[in-house]
Amino acid sequence: MKRVLLYLLAIIGWITLAIRIYLKITTSGLAFIESLVQLFSYFTVLTNLLVTIYCTVQLLSPNQQNRTKLFLRPETLTALTVFILLVGTIYHLVLKSLWNPEGLLMITDEIYHTFVPLGTLALWIVSTNNKSGNLKKLYSWILYPVLYLLFILIIGNFSDFYPYPFLNVTELGMGKVMINSLYLLMVMILLFLIFYFIDKKRLVKTVSK
Repeated sequence: MKRVLLYLLAIIGWITLAIRIYLKITTSGLAFIESLVQLFSYFTVLTNLLVTIYCTVQLLSPNQQNRTKLFLRPETLTALTVFILLVGTIYHLVLKSLWNPEGLLMITDEIYHTFVPLGTLALWIVSTNNKSGNLKKLYSWILYPVLYLLFILIIGNFSDFYPYPFLNVTELGMGKVMINSLYLLMVMILLFLIFYFIDKKRLVKTVSK
């Protein structure tokens, strides 16, 4: 079951990314580089790409002996599961009503915000116990959304492009954006802790059997 999910997430992930790049370049009316910068300014796209890379590396490294590699570390799957579930949840609760994609864009949108989050959660559930690794290393993944926020603030300062309304400094102001970001980071930290203890509880039950 695990390898089936890895194959599905990897294949669909790369195909979906290729389609999104093609659609962005051909429909945005922007220069090639600017189109790519805008596309990869979305936390959704970046996080789905990380999930795709993770699944690909797992398939290409069946022995998984080298734990120094980022995508072979036990805590990586837990971190990515938290991030991608937040991607899907925020989209369906807050963002989906703000736009109406059609055709291929609608299909890729559902893949990114529904199929991949649920598929990644299923992968987390069926994967080997102790996948959360060390709690300190798990929390080091908070650096990812922090760096993402810095990237968006820098890009937005030069282009006035903000991929999400709750990060729009022009409309909300820096203070409100910082508060919104802090709330999201707090939710991530809480989810890390919840997933970590669920995983450890499962490990204890398995060992005691």
